[in-house]
Amino acid sequence: MDRVRRHLTAADLAPLARAALGPRRTLDGVERLRGGSRKGVYRLRCDDGATAVAYVWSPEEDYWDHGELQDPRDPFSAASGPALFAAAHDRLTAVGVRTPRLLHLGTDAAVVEDVTGGSLEEVLARDPAAAAATLGRLGEAVRALGAHTSAAYGKVAVVDTGGSSHGTSCVQVVRDRALRDVEEAAGRDPRIAAVREEAAERLGHLAEAVRPRARHALVHGEPGPV
Repeated sequence: MDRVRRHLTAADLAPLARAALGPRRTLDGVERLRGGSRKGVYRLRCDDGATAVAYVWSPEEDYWDHGELQDPRDPFSAASGPALFAAAHDRLTAVGVRTPRLLHLGTDAAVVEDVTGGSLEEVLARDPAAAAATLGRLGEAVRALGAHTSAAYGKVAVVDTGGSSHGTSCVQVVRDRALRDVEEAAGRDPRIAAVREEAAERLGHLAEAVRPRARHALVHGEPGPV
């Protein structure tokens, strides 16, 4: 059964805004932003013009209904919740990647600095030349991530606390996940079911072609597996 979806109001978010921005400010309004399918993201607007962005994790904001258990040791499990958010924020900051300042961390929410000025997508469409400097800084950030390596792989929250992820290697973890995806897809679409064995065999050949590695670079989770 699908959950009932309920977006939060200014009244709902007022205690969080007070905890993050102080009791002297009054929350005037909120704006729901894009920000994933497992949490609600809101711009908080105060009476003195101050703004911040709130991330709220709750069942009402989670659009995944299959009840997936969150296991930080699984590199492909949902990276959801304040603890994983804070660990990623701290690691990015430590390696010199510009990250919105963390203003408040609660049991089910985080509030960060509101970085205004529009998105890179908007700047590229409006004035590609003006976006060159921003792209340059983005390139520097990516290179900084690539320069930070570890013998362990997996979520930052696991690696930075000396933990270990499931699996024997990145290749094995990615291959096994791909095989599970093929099986799931085959159960949904007869066209994929008809080529299930060929797809699994092809995945095996691709995995065998990947050279083993002893070090793993820091990457953002969305561009690719860690």
